[in-house]
Amino acid sequence: MAQDKQLTREQFDLLAEQLGVTGDSDYLDELYSQVRGVFIGAKSIRDIDVSDAEPDMAFIPRTS
Repeated sequence: MAQDKQLTREQFDLLAEQLGVTGDSDYLDELYSQVRGVFIGAKSIRDIDVSDAEPDMAFIPRTS
């Protein structure tokens, strides 16, 4: 699946079947909605330009 395409319901149903995710149609509808939200959120994060930013130091070891 290309990164710039949205997850279709057919793709979701196929993935759910392959992963053994089952449930009634209301549950799968809600799950599909939530998964699409994750995909949309991930795209907006991927679109952030950080090419000119240096990462913060996450770990500063003690010197004593």
